Amino acid sequence: MARVETRRLVVQDASVRNLLRAASADSGDSYEKALGGCIVRRAIPILDMIGEETGIPVAQVSVLKTRGPRSSQSLAVFQWQRGHRHGPDKRWPDATIEIVGARGMINTVYALEISLQTDITRIGGSPRCRMSMGKASQLAVTAAVLAAKPAYAGAEIRYWYLCPWEPIQESQNAVLAPLQNMRGTDRVVLCWFAVEHAG
Repeated sequence: MARVETRRLVVQDASVRNLLRAASADSGDSYEKALGGCIVRRAIPILDMIGEETGIPVAQVSVLKTRGPRSSQSLAVFQWQRGHRHGPDKRWPDATIEIVGARGMINTVYALEISLQTDITRIGGSPRCRMSMGKASQLAVTAAVLAAKPAYAGAEIRYWYLCPWEPIQESQNAVLAPLQNMRGTDRVVLCWFAVEHAG
């Protein structure tokens, strides 16, 4: 059965806090670019945390969507906007890191999604409601797409949703419910990661 976890990361560096605070006040796109840049530059320790969890250092960053360096047993590659597709012109998530085990088999996949949205329970016709419903659907479908990839057969999917704030409980339930009926998603762990930069 798929499960949802909540984790927190308090940003220590004042200049990084200021950057992320300003970006989050501007737009979701600005926040995605700012936080993505901080991850790539290791201004916040997301890649180090993944390395500690897996015992495999994340040693390279690739911005190439289809070609470029790939993970090996000795190191992992952070692939920004890698290009998992489900239908034309739809790409999820924002980045992936494949952890390779024995015989070159991928045994864990970290998928990173960056967003400002914490309430995905809204229903209705307003722009905010449409965004909420779209994000709820996107999270579940993304997890299912990753779980169904032949290269990831048997791999645990660790889907990190990076956001400035912790979710309401109803949002966690809204993500978890559709996953229970999707094939292969028993290997999915959705981690709602609050990247706190206030103060």
